[in-house]
Amino acid sequence: MRVKHITSRDNAIVKRLSELTKSASARRSGGYCLLEGEHLALSYIAAGRTLSQLVLREGSNFAASVLVGTPEHALPADHAALLASAQELIVLSTSLFDQVSTLSTPTSLLALATVPANAVPRSDGFVLALDAVQDPGNVGTLIRTAAAAGVDQIWLSSGSAFAWSTKTLRASQGAHFAVEIVESVDLSDALSKFRGACWATLPRALPGMSPSVKSSSLFDLATGKDNVLVLSNEGAGLSKSLYPHVTHSLQIPMAPGVESLNVATAGALALYRISELSGRL
Repeated sequence: MRVKHITSRDNAIVKRLSELTKSASARRSGGYCLLEGEHLALSYIAAGRTLSQLVLREGSNFAASVLVGTPEHALPADHAALLASAQELIVLSTSLFDQVSTLSTPTSLLALATVPANAVPRSDGFVLALDAVQDPGNVGTLIRTAAAAGVDQIWLSSGSAFAWSTKTLRASQGAHFAVEIVESVDLSDALSKFRGACWATLPRALPGMSPSVKSSSLFDLATGKDNVLVLSNEGAGLSKSLYPHVTHSLQIPMAPGVESLNVATAGALALYRISELSGRL
């Protein structure tokens, strides 16, 4: 593969990379995600996908190897795999690489990759639904935990953080590529079609919910095989449009004087408990 060694900030590729790395709207409209560091790039190709661009920082061992024409078979296995999966290979000067990186301490590698197409929301299985969870760190952590707990699919409402932002991707540590993610989901519609139980982490059924909603402690649950867990914005709480679809309120016991848990922590506890009881782990 021919290497494009770029040292000018006026280069069209640099301008495009800079726009994509600095603008979430540009990545959304283009259908791209930015993978910073070898771990994320390797996680992406391990899922059988191809990198649109592999960008190396001049001065790194990897960049030095490709610039002198080291054959792929003589490279470390991970580097050879990344080269084999990349459509375009670019080496940027140190200053240009640092300019397009989103990190205060840049890695030596970044990759531009296509965001996987949205799947159709499932009507069965194990699903995590995020209702306007806006912090990208929490969303990324929940994606990572959900993948580890055996979740089949993750739904994000339009009010949730962008699943493919750089911050969300860093928090998930590659778990994006181990579970289906569906963005901009109309949760009320998707939940109305789900055939199993709908759990919400609430201390009790809320006014306006059906009297049939069952309240259970985290330590005293009974589940079937099909479950969706809804986690909501910590400030606003559960959207009222979802009230008709909740079948179970899930209470997480806490010591006196503690009012609530971070949504990612509460989600981890609930996901693993439901996964265990439904026979997934």
